Amino acid sequence: MKKILLLILILCISAYAELYKVPDFESDIFSKDGNKLKKIEMSLIFEGQDLKQNDYKLLDALNIVVSSFYLEDLFTSQGKERFKTLLKQYVAKKYMLDIDFIYIIKFNIKQSVDIDTIVRDLETKIREKNYLKSTKPQKNDYKEALKLETSSGNKNFPKTP
Repeated sequence: MKKILLLILILCISAYAELYKVPDFESDIFSKDGNKLKKIEMSLIFEGQDLKQNDYKLLDALNIVVSSFYLEDLFTSQGKERFKTLLKQYVAKKYMLDIDFIYIIKFNIKQSVDIDTIVRDLETKIREKNYLKSTKPQKNDYKEALKLETSSGNKNFPKTP
């Protein structure tokens, strides 16, 4: 009988829980590989009470907690579970919000833009373009070729306008 009452109580409590989705959350976190910042993208679903009214608190907590992890730690299953636990504890302590469950739907590393690589590519393209310009016959080069042809006695060569 106690088990049935406990089950009914749990179902009633979960009926009042609401879902809050964070579809494409982006953040910069450090990687252990060279201490470089890497951009991550994750989608989360929170299950708890009064989450939609306090969405700004959830996003603040998410920013703070995710930035306290290294990228490599978040890729392990233990790291993800530790992240969820720490996020729940932080939200409960700082904002007094009760989160029942956190679901990580998507977790990706976004391609980082390396400024040095972009600059090198642009310099290479500019050099190639300048090389093509220098090897391309200019209008004056064409006139010089015509003068040489006409001075050599070739009368069939068309005259320049």
